[in-house]
Amino acid sequence: MTDTQPKEMIRISGLVNRFGDHLVHDGIDLSVYEHEVLGIVGGSGTGKSVLLNCMLGLRIPTAGEVRLFGKNICQDEDGKLSFCQSRWGVLFQTGALFSGLTVLENVMTPIQEHSNASQQLIKEIACLKLRMVGLKQEAFDKYPSELSGGMIKRAALARALAMEPKIIFLDEPTAGLDPISAAEFDALILYLRAHLNLTVVMISHDMDSLLTICDRFAVIVDKKAISGKRDDIIKHPHPWIQQYFGGVRGRAALASA
Repeated sequence: MTDTQPKEMIRISGLVNRFGDHLVHDGIDLSVYEHEVLGIVGGSGTGKSVLLNCMLGLRIPTAGEVRLFGKNICQDEDGKLSFCQSRWGVLFQTGALFSGLTVLENVMTPIQEHSNASQQLIKEIACLKLRMVGLKQEAFDKYPSELSGGMIKRAALARALAMEPKIIFLDEPTAGLDPISAAEFDALILYLRAHLNLTVVMISHDMDSLLTICDRFAVIVDKKAISGKRDDIIKHPHPWIQQYFGGVRGRAALASA
């Protein structure tokens, strides 16, 4: 990242989320900038997934607003949410592939839903996306049940990239992967970010992954978000942040980063 302030892709202001009497977020302010990889971290129950759902328009917050590409998706007049949804892709933790469709059909599905292209062109685009994430031709006609965990992640990533998104959201992208597969997936994300000019928002507990690919962190503590560049966050005096990055796993990951 440069010293020049990059374009703001997402802006969250005064976000409040409450479930009955349980207050999860109390005034979160957070920006996501073009071409960065932002890692969202926090302890269990801090509402990382709730925050992600707000950014995806899957949850309307109790208060505050979420702006993507300058549009407040909490107020869906004039199809704002549909406009934004066509410009982002999502990789869910389990992959969330359709079990009754082949890998190729899974990637073709969002293109079929959002374009008027011919079936032949849709198939060619889907094949391109699958090759882009490192899957070989022999995997295209397999069903999700026939894939390894790493292949499922790659197929789901190909589907997330199907509509040429500007932003991709990754929910625990390396969960369940062995260390070698996780490192390869990290490298793939950085490669795609560089070559497709992507902005990446990632929730993860994988310390190695976070320290390898993230430019900035947003740490959910005390029902708010502390955000900043990686080195600044690591040095932040908040006790939870110091415990998280300064613990045995954090020190080991920092030593190898």
